[in-house]
Amino acid sequence: MSPPATIACPRLLLRRWSVVEAPLMRAAIDRSDAHLRPWIPFMRDEPRTPEQTRERVAEFVDHFEAGTAYRYAVWLGTDDDASTLVGEVMLLARQGPRALELGYWFHVDHGGRGYASEAARALVDRAFAGDFGEIERIVICCDVDNGPSNAVARKLGAEIAGQERVETVAGDGETTLNRWALTAGP
Repeated sequence: MSPPATIACPRLLLRRWSVVEAPLMRAAIDRSDAHLRPWIPFMRDEPRTPEQTRERVAEFVDHFEAGTAYRYAVWLGTDDDASTLVGEVMLLARQGPRALELGYWFHVDHGGRGYASEAARALVDRAFAGDFGEIERIVICCDVDNGPSNAVARKLGAEIAGQERVETVAGDGETTLNRWALTAGP
């Protein structure tokens, strides 16, 4: 198993994060704050300083190398010169043996164009092809009220495997998460 450093899509390039890209992540999160804050757990710790963001991206690099989380910056374009950051997709090893959790967030200025579905599809296909180990199941967890994230799960062909009550990202009450599941084909 050798997780790819880059994954090409028809319109996008997925590239594992590099610490030098931390300022671009910082700018994307700052611009998308109101769009992401209701749904994305890491927003509890935002805003971070530029140094804290650099440290966070350095952790992404360490986790990728350790095989516990595979986080990819999503760039508009199809080659190594792609320079417009449109979001992030990730596979997290926190769903048990032979399972990964798929997560994603996208810049507010680049929503509604199918980028999340395209990037997620590419990552799921590579996961089921064995690039991240022997994977049988991919789980997507998203708030029932997060329409765009639920739409991505549906477009991928995922089915709701269950729901659970959890604290809201803001910590001001409870909400319901859909637990979507994709399974490897025969």
